[in-house]
Amino acid sequence: MKSGSLYIAVYDITNNRERYRLSKVVEAFGIRVQKSAFEMRLSRAQRETLLRQINALHLATGWVVLYRIDEAARRHTAGILPQGHIPPEAPCFVD
Repeated sequence: MKSGSLYIAVYDITNNRERYRLSKVVEAFGIRVQKSAFEMRLSRAQRETLLRQINALHLATGWVVLYRIDEAARRHTAGILPQGHIPPEAPCFVD
């Protein structure tokens, strides 16, 4: 059985040091699908831990958004997915 909900984290940070620090935090919880986008499956406790760690960075040059994905939505993909991605049968992109 699946544990936790699917999330997408995206960010836009202009400072290289802040962007690097943020990417390391988010990477510990999910799989990078693009330079500033990650897929992850998080329990409520993991989500709170992630948000706490992000807030502790005191970002000054950009933003982060965490989207919870509807499990009933169908996933549509095109092209070659990155290694280690969440399997295509796992619904995660909302129609």
